[in-house]
Amino acid sequence: MSNPLDRALLRNLILGAALLGACGPAMAATAGHSAVFNANCSMCHQLGAAGVPGQFPRLAGRAGEIAATAAGRHYLERVVLYGMMGDITVDGTPIVGGVMPSFATLSDKDLAAALNYVASLGATGKLHWKGAVFKPADIARARAGKPLSPMQVHTLREATPGTK
Repeated sequence: MSNPLDRALLRNLILGAALLGACGPAMAATAGHSAVFNANCSMCHQLGAAGVPGQFPRLAGRAGEIAATAAGRHYLERVVLYGMMGDITVDGTPIVGGVMPSFATLSDKDLAAALNYVASLGATGKLHWKGAVFKPADIARARAGKPLSPMQVHTLREATPGTK
């Protein structure tokens, strides 16, 4: 390669490949997490987990705060596994007769991915990926525990800091 343009192109291709290799796993992980959320949760919670005031709660900026404590992670794992039913207030707006279905048919890996995605979203829906908070093994442990009714999950929510 004696042509300077060919050498520059090759150098840029090598540099680009190195950069993609360095950030590729994180980008792939967040893309996989958002794909699970988008396919299963965004119909109600909307893309970017913005929610619909008075109908479906905003998760962006909230789920990460809830997941910051062990009690919050315990609660979120059970919400996705068993669903939840009952009146709640989010951002000062009541949601009356809310029903969240169970997603227990999804794999532990997929549930952890969806939870990690919403836990990584800021209030504006911008992704602030800091690594996995939930692991498939966490979901498996929750699944192996005592099953809860959607009303019991609602009661658990009332006792969990940061859910209001």
